[in-house]
Amino acid sequence: MHNILCVDDTKANLIVLESLFASYEIRYNILMADGGYEALEILLTKKVDLILLDVMMPEIDGFETAKLINANKKTKDIPIIFLTAKRDDVTIQNAFKFGVDYLSKPYDEYELFARINVQLKLVKAKYMLEEQVKFNQFVLDSQNSILFIQTNNGLISANKSFLNFFNVKDIEEFNTNNTSIVELFMTHDTFFCKKKLKNDKNWLDIIDLNSDKEYNVLIMDTNIFEPKAFRVEVNKIQNTNKYVISLTDITAITTKSKQFENKATYDTLTNIYNRSKFNELFEEHYNLFKRYNKPICFAIFDIDFFKDVNDNYGHVVGDETLITFSQTINEAVRNTDTFARWGGEEFTLLMPETTIEDGYVVVEKLRKLIENIDFKTIGQKTCSIGITQFIKDDTIDKILIRADEALYEAKENGRNKVYIR
Repeated sequence: MHNILCVDDTKANLIVLESLFASYEIRYNILMADGGYEALEILLTKKVDLILLDVMMPEIDGFETAKLINANKKTKDIPIIFLTAKRDDVTIQNAFKFGVDYLSKPYDEYELFARINVQLKLVKAKYMLEEQVKFNQFVLDSQNSILFIQTNNGLISANKSFLNFFNVKDIEEFNTNNTSIVELFMTHDTFFCKKKLKNDKNWLDIIDLNSDKEYNVLIMDTNIFEPKAFRVEVNKIQNTNKYVISLTDITAITTKSKQFENKATYDTLTNIYNRSKFNELFEEHYNLFKRYNKPICFAIFDIDFFKDVNDNYGHVVGDETLITFSQTINEAVRNTDTFARWGGEEFTLLMPETTIEDGYVVVEKLRKLIENIDFKTIGQKTCSIGITQFIKDDTIDKILIRADEALYEAKENGRNKVYIR
């Protein structure tokens, strides 16, 4: 049952309304007030669903009463239908300014209740919409991922995770501080960022919603001043220009992935390329050699009498020796060369676009460099080196065997030497 407040300073008019509502008493309960002030008192103490308000009244007229009703947070959403004998333009304009509808006296009973019914349905629809919006926001806020809704003109809604991450109180503050969210995507070669946009194109236009391609972005978390990695998922709301975008934090996964990548690529002790990574790069250069026939040299280094270090000083000192050796060589090789730990005390060096003559000069300098290094605890140490050049019709195995044979000769002939095969 709906409570209808009837406000009129003429008692006869209230009696007429009372008689009209008598036929609809199952649906409506009427409350009566003979003036604006009495109406305001009722509104503050009782629930009212709609107001029928006379315009011409003493003390305060209907428009002034409506103005006060609209100014109160508790009553501002109650629909007002003005009942008036006046039909001039100013009256009609004020009726729609302060209310939602008006009827001219004398009014038709069926039209009156039709207007009432429409306004009550609109109120119900508005309430249901507001509840749906609240529910939708609740669903958004319950997600840990950053969620926001965007049109071509910018962001229009966001969840709590979004507001907390970007440290803003609402979406309006975010839009004031930022022209576009893409401005906050940090520039990085492996992440989606602004520099990948062309001609100021909308960033959503280049994301293929129908593909399985993964889009990741890097955004600075200003709460802790550390970059966070996010996976971007975009879904277009059907028959609209709105997109629901989620940013799922993958920082931990990305970090773990990089740790695995690092473990698969670098030697854990010396932090230079490991044998697995070197083999991968070796094969790539071998294939390039087969295609372009440009000179490449390959060398194997072996620390002389390394077993004595472990036996006499222990494995901790042995590890220190390996680290010093590898860092010394790695810092001295050319940027185009690839240096790696082959295993134990053996190391490898790949020198693209290098003839055997030039390669010999390079490794001879490295041998002398090691010879003059003062290793911690053990003092001086030397190394033996075997070097070879890729030749036509070579296989990878042949190259490795020749370098290994050259290394064997260097060791057999007194060590601390470079031999070529």
